[in-house]
Amino acid sequence: MKLSVIVPCYNEQGSIEEFYNEISKFLKKEKISYELIIIDDGSTDDTFKKIKELSVNKEVKAISFSRNFGKESAMLAGLNYAAGDYIAIMDADLQHTPDMLGLMYNKLLDNEEYDIVCAYKENRYDESKLKKILTSCFYRFNNLVSDVKLLPGASDFRVFKKCVKDAILLLPEKTRFLKGMFSWVGFNTIYVPYMPNERFSGITKWNLINLIKYSIGGIISFSNKLLRFLFVLSIPLFLIGLFNFILIGNLSHRTIILYLSFILLFFGVLSLYVARMYINILNRPSYIIKEMVGFNKTRAK
Repeated sequence: MKLSVIVPCYNEQGSIEEFYNEISKFLKKEKISYELIIIDDGSTDDTFKKIKELSVNKEVKAISFSRNFGKESAMLAGLNYAAGDYIAIMDADLQHTPDMLGLMYNKLLDNEEYDIVCAYKENRYDESKLKKILTSCFYRFNNLVSDVKLLPGASDFRVFKKCVKDAILLLPEKTRFLKGMFSWVGFNTIYVPYMPNERFSGITKWNLINLIKYSIGGIISFSNKLLRFLFVLSIPLFLIGLFNFILIGNLSHRTIILYLSFILLFFGVLSLYVARMYINILNRPSYIIKEMVGFNKTRAK
């Protein structure tokens, strides 16, 4: 059995070499057959240069994008090229530790009835108060309106069987939300708590705006309840307007303002869905590969 470890990277020149040393030492000690698929997501530093230096080791396979396409696209590329019976996704900054990877992998091997082991962040004391509040609101709102439910704190750090990878790759959409996809395809999942280490080098690539965009995209990817809610909301608004017109003879200023507010809200939510449909209708590739090392040939998905 082989384990494919997918490692998305963006500006990780300071940590990628140490990551390789730690993960390879651990996996060799545990006698786990493995491959490392390291995806450089259009870094502006020497990340890919460092990865190419590591590719002299036969277990390292490297992919470089033509530009920054985002972590979701990098993970998709890794899934497309992963050849293992088991697949893992983890970050290169050593916040996801090799020991935790080994624990998750062995838990999957020891529990044949399960298909996925997912790490979730049980304690968020290292985050700012604002981020905690927004994260909590996202999970609550998502689980309220979405067709797929997410465990609060669930991360992309997970190990899963090849059948799960094959199911994920059946989903054709270009605007991807992998956490939601794992939930949507089903399969039996074990959740294990973890506390990420300090970053070995660099800074987080996620700012507040990116997190908000990511959250909104995740919610509308798996739910049309917002549109249905607006339809239901329009019924009492229509009745209010009808009541004003029949019994009072005109529409009050308050009613007009209420209608205008609703119309703006409706078009705002509708535009999010239309934009997502537009991107998928264009059917552009999720990523473009500039260079590959350790593979037989290149292709873009």
